[in-house]
Amino acid sequence: MSTAAIFGPGLIGGSLALALRSKRPGCNVRLWTRSEKSAAVAAQSFEHVFTDPAAAAEGADICVFCTPIGAMETIAKVIAPVMASHGIVTDAGSVKGSVVHTLEPIFGGRFVGSHPMAGSERSGISAARPDLFEGATAVVTPTEKSDPRAVSEVESLWRDVGCRIVTMSPDEHDESVARISHLPHAAAAALVNAINRRLPEAQKIAGGGYRDTTRIAAGPPAMWSEILLENKAALIAGLEDFTHTLEELKALLHSHDAAALEAYLSRAKEVRDNLP
Repeated sequence: MSTAAIFGPGLIGGSLALALRSKRPGCNVRLWTRSEKSAAVAAQSFEHVFTDPAAAAEGADICVFCTPIGAMETIAKVIAPVMASHGIVTDAGSVKGSVVHTLEPIFGGRFVGSHPMAGSERSGISAARPDLFEGATAVVTPTEKSDPRAVSEVESLWRDVGCRIVTMSPDEHDESVARISHLPHAAAAALVNAINRRLPEAQKIAGGGYRDTTRIAAGPPAMWSEILLENKAALIAGLEDFTHTLEELKALLHSHDAAALEAYLSRAKEVRDNLP
């Protein structure tokens, strides 16, 4: 029987625990959470819940960090000495460069960064569900220091819970995710704030288009603030490109060039229609 220790049973960690329980029936799933209150909530659904990180990690075959990025280093230094000698470590953080820089020196080649591209505007273990990762992409970010066995085990973990695997370097991941995940969140938040500043009463007639476009702006602000700041250089570059495309759209409207405007919209539709 293998043992998986998951640190931070929120939406991602809780969903991973539920998925492993379903997809790997022989797996002993442990959860670590920082408070007795959240431990009591987790204990309603899981048998092995800890508030001591060393106890959760002792002898574990795989440890998965699903905590805020800023909390990972402290926990890592506690669990590194007590994990199984063959144990491997990964994370589910939305930024990889800083995480790899922090955790690889602690765990060596047995740490391999990863990021399941799955989520919701909801948060907490109450939002967790076992099918969250079905059909999602999991990005795995090995480096030249990564143990090949650890890479294989991390890929197997995410594949078993329903993900397809894409491999990138940590820097490639951060540049890509800034455009495909962090920029959309920033844009959704900016859109909500722009409408609310000028014409807040317009939200009384909000339909599906507005709700679909801004859904992710309802995500946890503290979590997203950390993510955006951790990846700010790549995000700022994305925001500059986004600003340029908005200026292009404004120019097309000023020119009243219907054909050029239709071409602009058609390019966007074609790209969106061909998402994998």
